Amino acid sequence: PGIEKGMWQSPNARPPPRVGGGEDGEEDELQLVFLEGVAGIGKTNILWKLDKLGYKVHTDGFIKLCLENPSYHPTSAAMLHKWSNRMLDRIDSAREEHQKGLVRDNVVFFGRSLLTPAVYSGGLPINIYFRQLMTEVRQAHSSSMLLCQADNYAITQKIAGRLFDAPDREKEVRLALGEDDATFQQQMSEAYAQLETEGCFDAFLDTSSSKLGVAALLHALDIAPRPQEE
Repeated sequence: PGIEKGMWQSPNARPPPRVGGGEDGEEDELQLVFLEGVAGIGKTNILWKLDKLGYKVHTDGFIKLCLENPSYHPTSAAMLHKWSNRMLDRIDSAREEHQKGLVRDNVVFFGRSLLTPAVYSGGLPINIYFRQLMTEVRQAHSSSMLLCQADNYAITQKIAGRLFDAPDREKEVRLALGEDDATFQQQMSEAYAQLETEGCFDAFLDTSSSKLGVAALLHALDIAPRPQEE
């Protein structure tokens, strides 16, 4: 029961139809799973546990990218464009790894998706562009979009701890992303909620406990636990 309660379908889910078919057979087709949600909601912890279980995971790497490109503000169109290009490259890389037989259970997990730059671009016209990119990725690949959910207090405490421990330059980037701004974070939460009502997400994932979250996720994907995972 706990596992089943950890992930539930969105009543508004409207995944875009696939266009054409992949090169893989139906039974072993690569599955892309994107974890989305506000900063501090627990995506990284879920990915860390999945990585330990031997799954292919891709963290968003946005902070590192910002540190490598200090001339651009973290929420600038140029920075978001750079990040989206990296995400597309990682999706292509996942396909190549799958074709080489390097992907466990035919599934690759991503921390964030191309909806992230759409959310952080605010009212900029590129918002539409990034949403279209995500639609085209989903049309080309078998995928699931999950909106992570967690207690607000836990999110606040995690962000506070992360800012406290961060090196100075990393802290500057996180502050530029509004991680210490409660009003901005609420706006981000509302933006994700709006995307959910528009049918952009297939399901919700409770990330309050990373252990239960991973169990619920693998259960929903119909991946039976192996002896070392029990």
